Amino acid sequence: MRKIYFGRTSLGAAHTWALSTPFLTARVTDLGASLVSLRVRTPAGRLKNTVLGYKNAALYEKGTSAVGATVGRYAGRIGGARFTLDGKEYLLEKNDGENHLHGGFMKSLWHAETGEGRIRFALSSPDGDEGFPGALRVFCTYEAEGRTLRIVYEAEADAPTVLNLTNHSYFSLGGNAEEELLSVNAELYAELGAGSIPTGRLLPVSGTVFDLREPKRVGDIIGSPELCGTGGLDHSFIINREAAGLAPAARLEDPETGLVLLCRTTRPTVHIYTANFLHLDAAGSFPRHGAVCLETQHLPDSPNKPGFPTTILRPGEEYREETEYEFLTE
Repeated sequence: MRKIYFGRTSLGAAHTWALSTPFLTARVTDLGASLVSLRVRTPAGRLKNTVLGYKNAALYEKGTSAVGATVGRYAGRIGGARFTLDGKEYLLEKNDGENHLHGGFMKSLWHAETGEGRIRFALSSPDGDEGFPGALRVFCTYEAEGRTLRIVYEAEADAPTVLNLTNHSYFSLGGNAEEELLSVNAELYAELGAGSIPTGRLLPVSGTVFDLREPKRVGDIIGSPELCGTGGLDHSFIINREAAGLAPAARLEDPETGLVLLCRTTRPTVHIYTANFLHLDAAGSFPRHGAVCLETQHLPDSPNKPGFPTTILRPGEEYREETEYEFLTE
């Protein structure tokens, strides 16, 4: 697997690698363990890039939208940039108004190890990193097989902490994301309060704009009056599942290219973000609502919501989560 120079950052030189099958080619970089491009063969036989990306490492370092990145320590917002764990309060970096959002893994240079059909990125995060307790060793592995790109997250901690990793790729299967059809395998969603922080209530999607059990056109969803406060979808959905392991989370279809993206995950939720503020990115010229993020993760603000599934990771516990993106041609 060939290592290609991608540019210099404040942390040093960044590089890319390509994972290929007869159906798709994924290009990844050690800067943020990010997915740079994902070219998929359409029914017409053409190769179509299905994710947004920057041209070089300097733009990834400058960017403010987590394009393609592995985000952490905590994907999503933590209200007030603080939480209590085992009776001790921890104050986090405020990087989203008064809240903490996503964290700095996306701006870090990860160590890369390549193998047959896979690349594994590793990162060490020290105790106190952005205010989080415990030293972490984190791994993100990309694997390409047939029509599927698989991402596996693993981690180990030397002290109790909270952890919530995800991939923040912006998917656009055709020329216009608003024309794509989105469905989500969920009957409940997390209600949002001020600052887009979950209130703690999980509400039925039935009878609301959040009912995506059947496909809806993305442009019709984002135009709903129910989404005026967020400018589009920026919400977490509780995935329907019958057992542990991979479960269907979301489906995205582009009528123009005929491409269908199926997202499966071991995570309890999928956060759907319709790129409501992508046009404000500091390094790109991307259009607003020009793509859709399918962020498989735990619920935002879980450390402050006892009723949400726990994100606590303790020494000796196994952290392993998996997400698959499979492309079909229908």
